Amino acid sequence: MSKKVLTVLLLIAIMFTLVSCIDKPDEDKGDEKMKYSDIYKYAPTVSAQITGRATYKASYGYVGKQTQGYNNFYYEYLSDGNYLRMVYLDDVWKGDDAVISQGEMTSVANSQAARLFVAPVGGEVTISGNVSALKGTAEAIVYVNGEEICKHTVSDSIGVYHEDKITVKGDDQIRFVIKGEATVYWNPTIDYLNTPEQLLHTTVDGYYGDVHPFYDSKSGKLFMYYLSTGLQQGTKYPQFQSLATVSDNFIQFKNQPISIDEKNPVEQELYFALGVYQDKNGKYRSCYGKGNYAGASVSDDLLVWSQGAMPYMDENDGLLKYSYRAYFGQGVTSGRDPDIFYDADSDSYYCVVINYYSAQSDKGDKGLALYIADSEGHYSTEYTKLLSFTGKGDPECPQLKKIGKRWYLFYSEYGTGTAGNVGKFCYRVGDEGVLPQNVDWSSKQEYSLDGGDLHAAQLCHVKDKLYMFGWLNYKPHANVWGGYLNLAREVYVGEDGLLYSRCDEYLTKLLNKGLIDTLTQNNVTASGLTVSGDKFTGNGTAVFNKTLSRNLIFANVSAEVNGYSCITVKSGGTTYYVGIVNQNTAKYLVVTRDIDNPLSGVWIKADDELTDCSLKVVVDGQFIEAYLNDKYSLSAHTNLGLNVQYGLALSGGEASKVKICKLADLQNIFD
Repeated sequence: MSKKVLTVLLLIAIMFTLVSCIDKPDEDKGDEKMKYSDIYKYAPTVSAQITGRATYKASYGYVGKQTQGYNNFYYEYLSDGNYLRMVYLDDVWKGDDAVISQGEMTSVANSQAARLFVAPVGGEVTISGNVSALKGTAEAIVYVNGEEICKHTVSDSIGVYHEDKITVKGDDQIRFVIKGEATVYWNPTIDYLNTPEQLLHTTVDGYYGDVHPFYDSKSGKLFMYYLSTGLQQGTKYPQFQSLATVSDNFIQFKNQPISIDEKNPVEQELYFALGVYQDKNGKYRSCYGKGNYAGASVSDDLLVWSQGAMPYMDENDGLLKYSYRAYFGQGVTSGRDPDIFYDADSDSYYCVVINYYSAQSDKGDKGLALYIADSEGHYSTEYTKLLSFTGKGDPECPQLKKIGKRWYLFYSEYGTGTAGNVGKFCYRVGDEGVLPQNVDWSSKQEYSLDGGDLHAAQLCHVKDKLYMFGWLNYKPHANVWGGYLNLAREVYVGEDGLLYSRCDEYLTKLLNKGLIDTLTQNNVTASGLTVSGDKFTGNGTAVFNKTLSRNLIFANVSAEVNGYSCITVKSGGTTYYVGIVNQNTAKYLVVTRDIDNPLSGVWIKADDELTDCSLKVVVDGQFIEAYLNDKYSLSAHTNLGLNVQYGLALSGGEASKVKICKLADLQNIFD
């Protein structure tokens, strides 16, 4: 090979290397932007063959299958008044110009798309689903043996919800037909089992104790570490035992066994894994209170935990100490609930913890303190007192988070929660560009991110996003420890540096299974209100004329001074008021049973300057989640029954465009 050829090859290799180097930094940094679709990810799997009395979803016929009749579903088109079988071509079912592709159905003027289900046996079935328009406007019709059961016009992505109970015989034909120039998405269900809806608010056997969410970017899973309450009906775990569940999609959680490494066990067998963080090398670590220091655990896989403290000789005092172990300094009698955060900018570890400066008691001298370690996890015993809670409840489950250019301090003060137990989620905002040890936290205003029903909440980073989880009492309006998870709550920083929260746009779409009805003068009984179309004003109430179960409600509301504008949710003799209240020029988002004393319920203060507002309400059985202007959120555990009646209560307020939609359940949310 000539020198000239070698030179050319060398130049090509150098150019290839340079191009690789240009690309490599982006690969190394990774795309830290997190898509909502990657948070709520779901991959359907091929359904097994089903026979007899069972639950049949249209997707059970088409996911991973291109066979007419699989799980009793067929793909047809209407031509000259006759339904003919489609042919599978180019990865879709086709018949004339009608197309069925997975859950999408496309019809044109001269050719209607139809999905046929042939009943395998006789019996009572519930036919339900959400049909939404992807393009155009269509009529969605359900026929049973040619008889029309229901018909809806769909023209938007929200669509409509349909549900009908009928009795069928074996080989009866149920058709789902689309008329018009349109494409819709429709994954209906035919249920022989009358399967009860599963609430979205989930718990574990024995309930969740204090929860500590950790999102693992490597696996894309959300680990929900928590403490055992000791109330299990099945396998018993001692109180304060570390346990975990895991989720691929932030909605459905399953039990995840965690354990202690037998060869290198952690110091204690109880709360050995709670607030999990990653050190500068990406290794998983956790910490826990051990009286006069914060103990340490370490794991390679988030499942098996080992002793995480490593011995070293402190050159400053010649004493043998352990890395990743924060020793509480002079004047501290004990400490608990430590939380550690690694900050790459300062190459330091920050440990915020409850320190007791006298005997631990309700009225004792105590507060939140900060300990700092170097890049090797070597902590100084010197500490900074961040906030005093002397004479107050303990600031439980504290966190210190760096968000953007500011540090935020979080805590849940005991006694501020429902019936006086574990407190609501509060925070204070540090100065921009100032390290947490240099912030005068006592001078900073206290804000909250929820009311008194959501206890000991915690934030977790999900790449560039923040999500918040806490627990709702397992008994409503009671002082108990442990309960149910709230729905995934996104937290974000406003232009003013304050934190706001919302049900994000993607989750909202997943929750919405289609419109049931809009409140108008034609379907309510109003008293004291002026009603014009879908607009309600005045002082009085309106009651919707249907009883429903598990819904998602949207409304535009406003409230005058010392007035309110609320959705009412009634079950039996109990009514809850959910909405905006204006008291003495201050505005609140509330969920309360006493509208004359609204702050006796759960509440969060909103912007005093709010006028017209967008209200979103989730009624998931006994649980209510309310969201105002995608800035304020409120979770509540009520004593409502499953079947409720909705309405309005206004006092100097206004409500319009009140839409009642069907709420997804745990089993159909990804249909």
